[in-house]
Amino acid sequence: MSDTLILIEIFGWIEVPLVWFLFKRYAKRNVLGEMAASCVFGIFFEVVSEPLWDYHMAVTFYRDTPVVAITGWMVMFTLVVVMSEKLYRFALREERIIPYDKRIVLSDILAGIIVCLPLETFGARTGVWTYRTELLKWNWDSLIPVFKVPYEVVWCYALLMLIAPTFVRYWAKSFERVSPE
Repeated sequence: MSDTLILIEIFGWIEVPLVWFLFKRYAKRNVLGEMAASCVFGIFFEVVSEPLWDYHMAVTFYRDTPVVAITGWMVMFTLVVVMSEKLYRFALREERIIPYDKRIVLSDILAGIIVCLPLETFGARTGVWTYRTELLKWNWDSLIPVFKVPYEVVWCYALLMLIAPTFVRYWAKSFERVSPE
């Protein structure tokens, strides 16, 4: 394992408490519930998609899937939810999200692409994983400029954002409760 991957894995172990602390301290927002719900969704996603990529990290929990993949989802989905809510409130000039307003999905997709595409590119370029191209059958002849990943990556994140942020938003508060009401 390269020195770069070792550093990425170490950062993967500290990113969750670091992001939680930064949000709590500077944004005055407790994102612990979002992170816990993101953990559940991240585990689900990694287990069902495990055959599609090969990871190259030391500490794994399911086949070659590293624990830091889950900490990455915890941070990534939390950032998507926070950014999506800000985009929604800015675009609609609302103080908060209108309950059951389906327009939040558009913000989720946009925020998902803004947050996830650079992180996907970083992970792929640094060798955290390699794509199983024979299974994915993505078009590697046509890549997104600058990011140098197939356009299918954007499509996949857009589809993922149709459900993941909604799941995180719905379950976040229940993970923050200490006892049932």
